[in-house]
Amino acid sequence: MDVKTAIKLYKMADLDSEPKKAHRRYREALKYYLNKNDITNKTDGESKANATKDDELLRKSDSRVSNNFHQLLVDQKASYVGSVKPKFDLGNDDLNKIIDTDLGDKFARTVQRLVIDSSNGGDAWLHVWLDETEGNKFKYTIVSPEDITPIYDNSIERKIIAIKREYISLDDETGKNYHFVEFWTAEEAAFFKFEESYLEMLPNDCIISFDKTALIDEEAANVLKHKFEGVPFIRFPNNLMHTNDLDKYKGLIDVYDKVYNGFVNDIEDVQQVILVLTNYGGADLREFMSDLRQSKAIKIDIDSGGDKSGVDKLTIDIPVEARNSLLEKTLDAIFLQGQGVNPTKLELGNNSGVALKMLYGLLELKASALESEYRVAFNQLIHYILQAHNKDKDDLEITQTWERASVQNWQEKADMVAKLSDVTSKQNIAKNNPLVEDWEKELKLLEEQGQDSYGTDPNVLAEEVSTGQAGAAGQGGDLREGVQPKAKADPKGN
Repeated sequence: MDVKTAIKLYKMADLDSEPKKAHRRYREALKYYLNKNDITNKTDGESKANATKDDELLRKSDSRVSNNFHQLLVDQKASYVGSVKPKFDLGNDDLNKIIDTDLGDKFARTVQRLVIDSSNGGDAWLHVWLDETEGNKFKYTIVSPEDITPIYDNSIERKIIAIKREYISLDDETGKNYHFVEFWTAEEAAFFKFEESYLEMLPNDCIISFDKTALIDEEAANVLKHKFEGVPFIRFPNNLMHTNDLDKYKGLIDVYDKVYNGFVNDIEDVQQVILVLTNYGGADLREFMSDLRQSKAIKIDIDSGGDKSGVDKLTIDIPVEARNSLLEKTLDAIFLQGQGVNPTKLELGNNSGVALKMLYGLLELKASALESEYRVAFNQLIHYILQAHNKDKDDLEITQTWERASVQNWQEKADMVAKLSDVTSKQNIAKNNPLVEDWEKELKLLEEQGQDSYGTDPNVLAEEVSTGQAGAAGQGGDLREGVQPKAKADPKGN
């Protein structure tokens, strides 16, 4: 499909429907990720205590402290899934080297950023291109979900046939802010820019070489032939429904913020004791305060009718137990609905391997749902890399290996490895050995030493771990058990 058709389809679509709703949800989730919860709306997004209400007589304090549970849950998932970058095996050393070289050192950071973006926006987006300034070198970068509007076909699969990217940026030549708009299809891309009024379309000569015969709309845009077999934007869904994480527990966070800040306000207000004077015999309140400070006494007029003259205190009663209980239950519900690990439930030195697996159970479910979606997206990324080197094949088999980063009981794991060493292959023993970071290197070392196992004493490994000789192995990830099935990927990412 050419760019003209993509633009027509976009203009015919309902601009207030799904894409704009997705952009609003992303902005809201990003706001919570930056600790600007709704409780801070009246303080311009600033989390602060000791604000005051000038229009209130009895309740002066108005603290608006934002609790950043959303960032904790999102970063927890990003670290659990992306701390150890996935590994790809194409069954060919030369192809594997090409993939590793083009992904480069920034790939590990990119995986974590993709998880954060998809957790906030429902989808994360990766853009690939060939940089002509560096000899058509393959490059990739993350694009904000707020900039992307996918354009679908009318089939039951709802395939993405084009991408509209729109963003606001400062023009280097004029010094003005413009709306930059790009339309990308499976064959080409067109580039526009508009002033803020959207009334006039201007040329956007942002590419080095372009097809002059394909200029559209009276030379208002350059058209680039991008040379990829597919739209060069890869979607990384957060889950099957493309929903963000905040929707699951936003109301609970708002409840926690409201109760917590109400508690803080009560503590602040209770320090301000209000004195109620009955039949005070002084001239005014200034005289009362002066007598109280200097003489530690005040004058009271007593009538003959048995009146109740004196000074009473007016204080605020704080339901501490009820609020503590509500805060605790709300906190548990946030981590339950958010499918995360509540750090308050971790007991140092008291967690067996089974207990830790149960503690990470909900997080693993959430991570597995994300991984199943990311596998398809990463296969598409690999095909684009191979296309850049003219080595892509439709029947290519790609094996992905994913690891998890989690707290583990290394003593228990070492004991299990030691007990099973006689009935388990060397490869699986090396993979699960808590002292080993690179299991392939470990097998080579064993071969060089002419050793078939980890020693004659099955308790050696467990003793080394318990005495702290495991070194930095405890910092590694938890390798998923078994060999991951090989996945055949559609070169167009479908």
